[in-house]
Amino acid sequence: MEKTEEQYEREFEEIEEMFPNAKFTIAINIEELDVIFTKQPAIVVKKSYNCYCYTGCNKPSEYFYISGKNITTKFIINQLIEQGLELDCNHHFIEGFEKVKGSDCQFKIYAGS
Repeated sequence: MEKTEEQYEREFEEIEEMFPNAKFTIAINIEELDVIFTKQPAIVVKKSYNCYCYTGCNKPSEYFYISGKNITTKFIINQLIEQGLELDCNHHFIEGFEKVKGSDCQFKIYAGS
């Protein structure tokens, strides 16, 4: 069954309450937050500055190192907040994490506007 607009709004509010110190907006379904994202004991999440917002900026990528047991999406988000991740361009919605080709432990942030 598809969710109503009211249900989406309620979930969005719940997510904001879960992560009050986030310097980005989380656009991930609430059901996905507690699902085990990887069984790897440690991962690296990469933030790139390659969108049109940073054209001509040549800012180097940032890397966030996360380790734990049974890493969930919620755990990743909390670790990114603790490590100071800020999405300060038009692409401030975290929509997920995408595995880097050829690696089992490297992921990049999938951000939208």
